[in-house]
Amino acid sequence: MSVLKKEFIDRMAETGGITKKAAREGLELFIETLMDYMCENEKVMFSGFGRFEMRTVKERKGRMPLGGEDCIVPEHRKMKFFVSREVAKRMRTGTED
Repeated sequence: MSVLKKEFIDRMAETGGITKKAAREGLELFIETLMDYMCENEKVMFSGFGRFEMRTVKERKGRMPLGGEDCIVPEHRKMKFFVSREVAKRMRTGTED
């Protein structure tokens, strides 16, 4: 199951004791600022959480989903997230240690 943006905002507001409007504005500002740094090819690191960075994916051979013809997937950039050790441990154990 996926969490929708609205549900995420609702939980932020409830947990943080702020209004839904303030939570929405905070989340949108976070996303916009993160995208600005990614467009500038900067790494964004959050201690205890992880880091975001842009990576270049080399050109490669691929197949069209419909029809199955061979094609070339051009070189492109994509955003990657690398989880911190603390978050990885929490995800493995399911606790907040």
